[in-house]
Amino acid sequence: MHKFNYLCSMILAVLMPLMIVILTSNLVLRVSEVYVFHFNDSQVVREIPYNVSERDMAEGIASYWSSFSGEAFQVNEDNGVYQDPVFDQTEQRIMWRVKTVLNIALAVGLFCFAIVLAVYIYLWKNGFRDALRNRYRVGAVLTAALLVGQGICWYSKGFRLWAYRFFVGIELPKESTTLLTVLGDPFFKTYILFASIFGAAVLALLTYINYHLTKPERIFY
Repeated sequence: MHKFNYLCSMILAVLMPLMIVILTSNLVLRVSEVYVFHFNDSQVVREIPYNVSERDMAEGIASYWSSFSGEAFQVNEDNGVYQDPVFDQTEQRIMWRVKTVLNIALAVGLFCFAIVLAVYIYLWKNGFRDALRNRYRVGAVLTAALLVGQGICWYSKGFRLWAYRFFVGIELPKESTTLLTVLGDPFFKTYILFASIFGAAVLALLTYINYHLTKPERIFY
């Protein structure tokens, strides 16, 4: 029984950082305000040859990645009575591939969350509060390390190119510049910023909850 409880506590320490990083990074890419910030900061939407506002572009991207429907990605240019499409079929395929990766990552993150929650409840109900405190400290350090490592990796152009080839692998024609302009290299800085903020916020919240659930009972006040 002792070995089982130790195993459970180690699972908690390992899966909690993965859960936080995967879910917060996934959430960042589904929030329209992240794209609004990026477009206002970089002004990249003004570089494309279409009359689309930053808000419309942001909501189009975020709503597509947040939707579980099979509809193809598209943002339309408001051209009077006409609604002209902005993205071509190759760009739509790329967005579909990224959406698939995001949904798989979300499923993995939710699975980690379910395991972490179940293990935490089991250890807490059985009175292993010292183990929870100790393993949580390990998990918190690993979470911080993963957040920092994530930022370092995405700042590497070589890593970004590798990640694109591995997860997407669709060559973008030179004439198809809209998607590359809108979500090209400048965007990774915004992603790192918000992923780090979201991750740190969730870690702080969980730290607060864990402290109050596992703090030793005082005998003398």
